[in-house]
Amino acid sequence: MNVLFISNLYPPNVVGGYERLCFDMASALSVRNHRISVLTSNYGGLLEDYPGQDVDRSLQLLADSRDIYKSYSASESQKKALNAHNAAVLERKLAEVRPDVLFVWNLFFLDHSFLHTIQTSGYRTVFLLTDNWMILFLRPAFWHEYFIKYISRRSCGGYKSVSSQSWAAAIRSALGRLRAVIHQENPSIHGEAIFPSRFMKSLYAQAGFKFRKTAVIPHGVSLMQREDGEYRDRMVPVKNGCIRLLFAGRVVEMKGVHTILEAMPEIIRGLPETEVQLMILGDVRDIEYMKKIEAMIQRLNLSDKVVFQPTVQESDLFGIFQNYDIFLFPSLYEPFSLTLIHALASGIPVAASDVGGNQEIIFPDRTGLLFSGGDSRSLSRAVLDLAGNPNLRKTLAIEARKVAMEFTFLAMVQKVEAYLNT
Repeated sequence: MNVLFISNLYPPNVVGGYERLCFDMASALSVRNHRISVLTSNYGGLLEDYPGQDVDRSLQLLADSRDIYKSYSASESQKKALNAHNAAVLERKLAEVRPDVLFVWNLFFLDHSFLHTIQTSGYRTVFLLTDNWMILFLRPAFWHEYFIKYISRRSCGGYKSVSSQSWAAAIRSALGRLRAVIHQENPSIHGEAIFPSRFMKSLYAQAGFKFRKTAVIPHGVSLMQREDGEYRDRMVPVKNGCIRLLFAGRVVEMKGVHTILEAMPEIIRGLPETEVQLMILGDVRDIEYMKKIEAMIQRLNLSDKVVFQPTVQESDLFGIFQNYDIFLFPSLYEPFSLTLIHALASGIPVAASDVGGNQEIIFPDRTGLLFSGGDSRSLSRAVLDLAGNPNLRKTLAIEARKVAMEFTFLAMVQKVEAYLNT
């Protein structure tokens, strides 16, 4: 096949997991003798060539050049010029490559007019919808209502008193403005969709989207075969007299780190003879959210309990998971997580929020525990249950390792390749 990938970001310029997954998929299809071209942005400024891939970094994002999480400020004429540039770049690339299929990943920080250019190109188009970007483009009113009903309510308790009210108000205001501009209902997309989870397929259906064809292909990760001796015995803590908690992911509102912090005092009270430690491992570039997190840590007197470390390579995750007792995954909204698969494969006991795609891999009392998203008391109960039940930890660890093997990157590649070939 002759495949043109389109993605707003592409390694070595990355923010989250989907850019790396996009790169891994492109690399895998290239190795399998498909012709691979990539159209992406110049955001981040890093350049690297990859064997078997023609990477064009000519797109320009509508994003602050220093902080991608910061609101983009530009005049309407500047935005119009950027949108015209991106449309011209796409048309040039299509004429140059003449692909069999456009494989579109994430278009956040591009304009909905760019999506329109893709839609009217006449080429077969397959969207891999790992997130809600298309809903925001074409059904912002739906997302506004969904956000208020299912997500903003999860930012509650102590965290809401210091930060979430203003943040949620800003989201409502921005989406309200979009709602006033775009009125398209039940958009019929000139393309096909691959979803990473049944949750995402259902979300787009609720939003009224109609695609020519759809499929659910779960995300997958590369997993090594390991000897039993490489896995920690989960019957005993990593360190005597201590419970070591771990969060790994982007430190942004949607990942729910504030829920862990809200739960920490209750966890500490519930383990009076145990030292409680929390490691937060990940990208902390969301400056405004980090300010709020740091304020929470001070207010709750957690400075000696919480440590931050930067993002690590995917290959390092297994070793890190062996050094912690419980992995916490408190997302407020989650399509389908790659990090969660790595955690299950490592055998670390997991407590995850009951949102989105989490429920399609975390099966209660089998592969992990689920707690109510945004509910710090529910999270603390899950942690205390795991801390006090060695047999449960062992059972979860063994079963999680088995289930994780169903979500390999190779399986994903084979299914995506077969789908694109149809």
